[in-house]
Amino acid sequence: MTDEDRTRYRRHVSDLSAFGHRGSATEHERRAADYLASELQTLGLEPMREPFRGARAWGGRHLFHVAVAAAGACCLWSLPIASTVLGLVALASFWAEGMTHGPWLTRPLVQAASENVVVSLSEADSPRLRIVVSGHYDSQRTGLIWLLAGWLSPWQWRLPVALKPPLLPVAGLMVAQALLGGAALAGLAPLVVTLAGWAVLAVYLLYAALFGQWALSPSVPGAADNASGAAGVLAIAQEWQRNPLPGVELVLLLTGCEETGLLGATAWAERHRSEIQAMPTVFVNIDCIGMGPTRFLGWEVPVVGHPVPYPQELLAMAKSVAAEQGLTAPGPYSVPGPTDGLALLSRGLPGITVVGFQDGGHFPNYHRMSDSADAVDYESACRGVEFVWALLRRLSQTAALSAKSSLPV
Repeated sequence: MTDEDRTRYRRHVSDLSAFGHRGSATEHERRAADYLASELQTLGLEPMREPFRGARAWGGRHLFHVAVAAAGACCLWSLPIASTVLGLVALASFWAEGMTHGPWLTRPLVQAASENVVVSLSEADSPRLRIVVSGHYDSQRTGLIWLLAGWLSPWQWRLPVALKPPLLPVAGLMVAQALLGGAALAGLAPLVVTLAGWAVLAVYLLYAALFGQWALSPSVPGAADNASGAAGVLAIAQEWQRNPLPGVELVLLLTGCEETGLLGATAWAERHRSEIQAMPTVFVNIDCIGMGPTRFLGWEVPVVGHPVPYPQELLAMAKSVAAEQGLTAPGPYSVPGPTDGLALLSRGLPGITVVGFQDGGHFPNYHRMSDSADAVDYESACRGVEFVWALLRRLSQTAALSAKSSLPV
């Protein structure tokens, strides 16, 4: 990136954080979409606005599942069958929604207006490869739950990837509830069932308090998470204008409502399913690159569910490009929480997610009001953008990704 590029990048991050927040499916999010579309238009591009149904609070969606399960837990002693059924229903919906399989129980909470900002660019009449460069532009709500996450992060970092989903304990409570319902129905160990039932209900109430407080808290400025990524997408657009990649259709995807369940990325992948199937497509997702040295993920870890691996051939490519760029300890890594990459991988799109964090999995100012423009690590963020562009160049030069079926599409 040139000095002019870096100055422009810093301006975009500052402008986006100057909205105060870009809370999912709020008026501020819509104004941020207006800003991003306007910036793309100044480059001579024609962005499309693709509306979808979003949600305003992920904490509220989690609270809904806990409330259903807790209602069942209250029936453990009088209606054990109902307790088991409600626990299993809550678990199935909680798991499915965590894996981005659409809103189940929380459908009434996913009705607010949001939108993706999308641009498609190509220098060829018949491109051989589509590359989607994505970054979400909304910002998360703060809350006590993020202070707790910060305290737990050193321990979560050391866990095996299968145990990293941060809300796995809630799913475990729902499983325990179903088992206790079965035991109560069979008349087994009534004292144990009673004590365990009260313990499950008490923990549900604790989670309900955390989720409720999160759902009602204000949204953060979101400079590093993820104005840094959205500005990175704009920087890639600028670089494409100077040096378009031959044989490539480049899709710039700025998603809304990532922070309330990856809803924008899910909506885009569902809407463009037939196009994705018609041409080899790969994504490069940019998230939190202003929080520390450039890294890339080897797995997507949902809030609850099973981790999804990134394709090995793309991880090998990312390692090679990172070595050429002189990056230190770039990955692959897993972190306790998902990015838009989960929604895309789950729908058959191969790709890579580029992030930024400090050693030990530390994300400074993560989902806190201190995530402001003056706290962004701009040097690392710009190196992240350069890494993304180098990845795009390598992808465009790799015939196996365009002509041979080495990638699942």
